[in-house]
Amino acid sequence: MTFLARTLLSSAALLGLGAVSMSAQALDYSGYFRGGPGATQSGTARACYHLNDGAGNGIARGLNYRLGNECDIYGEFQIDQKYVKDGIEYSGTIMVNHYSNQTDQNGSGFNFEQLYAEAKGFDVMPEATFWVGKARGRRGDVHIVDWFFTDMKGVGAGVKGIGVGSGKLGFAWYKTDGDQTKPGNRLNVEVLGLNSNENGKANLFFTATKGQFNGGTGGFGASLRHDQSKLFGTSLSNTLWLQVATGSTSLESNFGDLTRKASAKSLRIVESINWQSGAFGGQAIALLGSSEDNDGKKTTASTLGGRVSYGLSKNFKMVAEAGVSQYKPEGGETARLTKVTLAPTLSINSDFWSRPELRLYVTHGQWNKAAGNVTGQAGFADKTSGTSYGAQVEWWF
Repeated sequence: MTFLARTLLSSAALLGLGAVSMSAQALDYSGYFRGGPGATQSGTARACYHLNDGAGNGIARGLNYRLGNECDIYGEFQIDQKYVKDGIEYSGTIMVNHYSNQTDQNGSGFNFEQLYAEAKGFDVMPEATFWVGKARGRRGDVHIVDWFFTDMKGVGAGVKGIGVGSGKLGFAWYKTDGDQTKPGNRLNVEVLGLNSNENGKANLFFTATKGQFNGGTGGFGASLRHDQSKLFGTSLSNTLWLQVATGSTSLESNFGDLTRKASAKSLRIVESINWQSGAFGGQAIALLGSSEDNDGKKTTASTLGGRVSYGLSKNFKMVAEAGVSQYKPEGGETARLTKVTLAPTLSINSDFWSRPELRLYVTHGQWNKAAGNVTGQAGFADKTSGTSYGAQVEWWF
């Protein structure tokens, strides 16, 4: 029996024991995985093209468009057990994941990505959900770049779902102490789903962090995320992020560098649209940001790109993706990367979001010398372009 099977069976058994003498519900499972073989035109180890901005607070970490540009294997597998006792709704969640930054599994096994419990219906606050453990918290991403612009994960405790006008209030305390010489505390506050305009919702996120050690710094962050459906009466949906962070708080509403000066500031604006009109679907992103280091030097970064799909039949679609990204450190040269992918794809449906997808792909990357070796492969140390090809599965369930 594999490690994953043993882990999931043991987890299910533990959750099942917790449901003894309670009204148990069905065990739910969900997950995601991706992987596949690939190579480059030179026959060396497969290459992917990532532009890293180098800024200490990660305004645009790993500026890359992921279609045909993921040289890894990743999977996450989750089980949830829900049950009711004396009017209280309980649930326990366990998620394990595996990441390998190469084609073959590197033997590192699986980790616990989430391990938490939550409950709702207590008489002191019947509408609220209380939780404790290791959880992802609130997340918000743009899929084509695999980037969560709000990502409040960690080990903590909190409450969510408190009614505030048209929205829901939540707050949580997180602790980081993996490096026991540099522990830190974080407070997250969120207000979700505020009615802002027709078919529009505003979401507010506030974060405070503090490094609890000699030399540790404090920080504060705030983000507005506006979600708009039926944009201009069309099938377009739109998400806009406006974000600011200082000191040891990251723009993602999480811990940043716990020694970053409180005066150092990061700013970011992100715009993303999604659509599906007949056989034509897609997602696009535009990003602009800046970040200061402890010496007050600023790095600016931007990216613009998108992925489109067109269904040629119920189960076959052509998918294409293109993006250009750049960053410029103060007093330095602008680093730039352009990446293009074409991927004939089989799927259960021709819509953009239909999964699983089985893809063949060809990817071409081109960059300037200021970007350095964007592949990390020794064979590309003196190159400024590359072409990769391969196959990939992406599946969520």
